[in-house]
Amino acid sequence: MKLKLSHYTIITPIEDVIIVYSTRSNKTLILKREFQEFLDHAEFDKLPAAVLEELINDEIVISFNDDELHEIIKQNNDYIKDDTTLYQIIQPSANCQLGCGYCGQVHTKNQLEIENYELLVNRLDYKLSQNKQLTQLHIGWFGGEPLMGIQSIRELSVKFQKLSSKYNIDYSAKMVTNGLALKKNLFLELVTKYNVKSFEVTLDGIAEYHDKRRFVKSGSKSFDLIMNNLTDIFGIENFNDLGVQISIRCNVDKTNYESVTPLIELLRAKNFHDKISSFYVAPIHSWGNEAHLVSLEKIEFADKEIGWLIDLYKNDFNPWIMPSRNKQVCIIVNPNSELIDANGDIFNCTEISYVPSYEGSEYVLGNIKNIAHDHEFENKPLLNWNETILKGETELPCPTCKMLPVCGGQCPKSWKEGIVACPPSKFNIEDKLALSYLISEKGIDFLKIN
Repeated sequence: MKLKLSHYTIITPIEDVIIVYSTRSNKTLILKREFQEFLDHAEFDKLPAAVLEELINDEIVISFNDDELHEIIKQNNDYIKDDTTLYQIIQPSANCQLGCGYCGQVHTKNQLEIENYELLVNRLDYKLSQNKQLTQLHIGWFGGEPLMGIQSIRELSVKFQKLSSKYNIDYSAKMVTNGLALKKNLFLELVTKYNVKSFEVTLDGIAEYHDKRRFVKSGSKSFDLIMNNLTDIFGIENFNDLGVQISIRCNVDKTNYESVTPLIELLRAKNFHDKISSFYVAPIHSWGNEAHLVSLEKIEFADKEIGWLIDLYKNDFNPWIMPSRNKQVCIIVNPNSELIDANGDIFNCTEISYVPSYEGSEYVLGNIKNIAHDHEFENKPLLNWNETILKGETELPCPTCKMLPVCGGQCPKSWKEGIVACPPSKFNIEDKLALSYLISEKGIDFLKIN
């Protein structure tokens, strides 16, 4: 059988070896440096038989006739088709206490109306009844600030739990929150009564930076209030037994990137390092506005990300370095997933609701008060994203990019709006491979003394 090196292969030399990484299979091999020439020139017969077998098993060396792009897209589509989780995002409130300058949303006091509860439950009931392969209902509480609609969360959670019991499936929920109202007692209520098992809290650096960006609309500061909440939560005696994941996201642009390392060091000083499930830095992006224009250049961000990963290790965090295979880029490609906001409007993208520039656009699918519970939306924008990549009908770099299997094309909406959506890993994957190798071979202490 004639063989070739997979297009989705990245080779990084370091010391006396090469790191061979497949974005297609998400496998990494460490090989002798002299093997690189054989791989580069497809001289696979010169490799030891055991090495070649491993390369084939890890889809690094493949059949010459393989159409890899078709295979990647097929795997993505099959994953979506076979998905056993019904994922529904709900924004119970259009309000938020904060006035972040980069946020594209216009906040109001609108709350999800009680008469919409049954309409929402009936819609999910119908979806569950039509798909017998579903084994879980997963709710994402989003905002505005979701905790501004806490009563809706309480009442709907009970209804969703009953709905899950009706179909004998699992129920779980997650929440993206600014953390301002996440008091310990409320946290425990959400976890123990309503099965919210994952929280994402935003801190844009230490107080000096955070409070200039994520201030309360009244003008007061928010950093200390959020940190006090986290301190109380992480201080719960049986915290680890709760099985809860709390991640910290730090949004970064040109004005606050210098605050990432001080924030990491502060979290370590407070002994949060073994309680936080993940800490990650996200570049500011367009949210129907021009926020992305003050973001770091992608190559600059990618370079700094390596430094932040090292800083996390030096402060006893255990960050995930390598990207994972991504077969579903976001809810926009899943025909079953929807976002319903406090006004009852329905979307298949999380970046649209409450953003004035998208009012009346194709992204507003309808309103839960005006559709039947079994209504199927036709022509959802960007639902055929995978086919768009496969056909190569646009100027997207995705069809030929080695990172496609692990990014899925990143943000379809951004590409449509003419904004390059490539993830940092596209620009620093070789450095990430080297960092991962050094940690596995020499240990974390090697980073701490260098």
